[in-house]
Amino acid sequence: MLAIEGLVSSYGQIEVLHEINLKIHSGEIVSLVGANGAGKSTLLMAISGLQPLDGGKMTFEGQDLNRMPVDRRVANGIVQVPEGRQVFKDLSVHDNLRLGAYTRKQGPEVERDLQKVYGKFPILEQKRDNLAGELSGGQQQMLAIGRALMAKPRLLLLDEPSMGLAPLIVEEIFGIIRELKEEGITVFLVEQNASQALALADRGYVLETGRVVLEGTGRELLSNEKVREAYLGM
Repeated sequence: MLAIEGLVSSYGQIEVLHEINLKIHSGEIVSLVGANGAGKSTLLMAISGLQPLDGGKMTFEGQDLNRMPVDRRVANGIVQVPEGRQVFKDLSVHDNLRLGAYTRKQGPEVERDLQKVYGKFPILEQKRDNLAGELSGGQQQMLAIGRALMAKPRLLLLDEPSMGLAPLIVEEIFGIIRELKEEGITVFLVEQNASQALALADRGYVLETGRVVLEGTGRELLSNEKVREAYLGM
């Protein structure tokens, strides 16, 4: 579904992603783990079109992503849930969700999808008229995922969805990610909680200082000594 070959990206003079090679197949959950500052969010932004490339090639279902503007990527099904939620705090929950469908033609299908999101996240329906800024961190994360679902994602990019959340809420968020896979959405999960991210993943990659240093199934990486020592505290 997504193929990345030799991707290089920089902030000014500083190269932060070095020759990244990575593949995501349709229907998979693929997790990307690594320390803070490894370049995980930068890679997601490059896929979304928000971070320029210095070299390399990205294709999505055979289409050249390098030449595709951000709005077309969203319309084609590449949708990102950003780190830190980034909800529109001064708009209502309902309006945040409707904004997720901005690339789509408004009509009955959008309304049906809105009801589906409310069915998946009943708390959002209860608080539909509240300002997004009034929600708890966990509720804002649900809103950010719900807003992304309104864009009809086929490849969902999740950036640190568990950050700053209580353990029970983290369990709920990971349960939702499992459900999304069952519904046929392909998920690329960037997550510092390596044990949960790899336990959930079909496959995973380990990123260190802008380079992919390991790849394998989620189970293989969970049992890898280097991963256990560096990311699982074992």
